[in-house]
Amino acid sequence: MIATTACATELTVTSSTDTAAEQLGFISTQLNEHFSAGTSCAVDTSSEVSLTQLASILSQYCHLPNIAFLLSSIIQEPELLATIAARSYWHGNGFLKIVLLDAGYKLRLHIWFTGTSCEENIHSHRWGFASHILTGTLKSELWTDAANDEAMQQQNSQLQTNEYLYTAKHQCGQQAIAARKQIIGTACLQKLQNIAQTAGASYVMTPNQLHRIKHPGQELVATIICTAPTQVLTNRLFPTISDPKLQPANLSAAELQSALIQYLQQQAA
Repeated sequence: MIATTACATELTVTSSTDTAAEQLGFISTQLNEHFSAGTSCAVDTSSEVSLTQLASILSQYCHLPNIAFLLSSIIQEPELLATIAARSYWHGNGFLKIVLLDAGYKLRLHIWFTGTSCEENIHSHRWGFASHILTGTLKSELWTDAANDEAMQQQNSQLQTNEYLYTAKHQCGQQAIAARKQIIGTACLQKLQNIAQTAGASYVMTPNQLHRIKHPGQELVATIICTAPTQVLTNRLFPTISDPKLQPANLSAAELQSALIQYLQQQAA
């Protein structure tokens, strides 16, 4: 995880007359320009440089006042609300995942509500991402494969666990392939660092970095993240439970509306 500094100037991208679709369209334009530039220059969009630039875009255009206004607008637009709900769900790792944009890259709002504690599976990703903290303090851990020596094995920060290869749902020709996991053995992991990122901070994560979020449930936490276009179909997964949910149910429009209202009310309190 690489911390980045927020932009000193926050630009307002919305006005009282903008619809939610117009607001998302403006943000989409900034993201399209970023990823299109990376493609034309043959730059890896999951590189640290590209992701740091992406984090700057999020801090500039997706800070809390803009996102709060956007969510308030989405609640008032039934068709857009239903479209976003159909690709959003309660993630098995304990947070609400709201996919605001899906255009190869994905712009996602993650919300951990108060009163519900959770501990993610340790995992890597199929893409790099940048994240901007909107509300609360995001607590996380960085992990790596443990060194094969006695000194490291005696440390309390090691974990012996089953390792799975997770394959995302995807299309193979006309056939839809469901998400699946396959055990590939056991692994010994070493914790590198505990991290706490507060509201207003931004950070980036490269695809192969092992990490997990820990949410004690004492406060509302929300982040806006943008994932780079997927580069591979698989990633590493170390479940904390024996049967993690791979196919969560998508939200209804009413469920999403209720969750957004709850978030807006709690973060404004």
